[in-house]
Amino acid sequence: MSELETFRAMSLFDGLSGEQLDRLSAVARRVQVSSGTEIVREGEHSFSLFVLAKGVVEVTKRLGFVFGDAEEEPRKTIVRLTAPQFFGEMALLGDTERTASISASEDCDLLEISKDDFDRLVAADIQMGFRLLYNLAIVMCERLRRTDRDVLKLTAALSLALGNR
Repeated sequence: MSELETFRAMSLFDGLSGEQLDRLSAVARRVQVSSGTEIVREGEHSFSLFVLAKGVVEVTKRLGFVFGDAEEEPRKTIVRLTAPQFFGEMALLGDTERTASISASEDCDLLEISKDDFDRLVAADIQMGFRLLYNLAIVMCERLRRTDRDVLKLTAALSLALGNR
C-alpha cells in the first residue's frame, strides 16, 4: 500500500485534498521496525505521530509505580493495533510524556510525522490544519468515551468484588 493509500484509509486524514496528502506524504519519514522492537517508551518525551502502514503493534502500560527498575515492573497489554492505524497523536498537541509503550508484534512499516513538520504544515495551510485538528479531536473523543466505559466497568466489577452496591 502506498503512503497516499495508507493516509486515505484513516479517518485522521478524512477531508484532505490530494495536494494536501502529497504535502503530508513529503514530510513523513518511512521507518521499518523488526518484530519485538520498542517504538515508543512510556514516560519518554514525545515528538512524533506514527502511522502504522503495515504490521501489528502492542500497546502496553506499566502496572503500579516505579520504585526500582522500570524494566522489571509488570506490564499490561491495553490493545493491539493492526495496520492501517496511527498512534502517538498526543505528541502533536504539546510537549508531553508518552502514556504507554508500543512495540512491534511483527515486522512493521511506519510513517513518522514529527511535531515540527506537523506544525509547519498546519501553519502553511490553515484549512489543512483545521481539518487535521478536527479529525484528531473526533478520534480522541471516541477514545475517551471508550476509556470512560472501561473505567465504569472496572469500577463496577471492583465494587461488586468488595461487596459494595
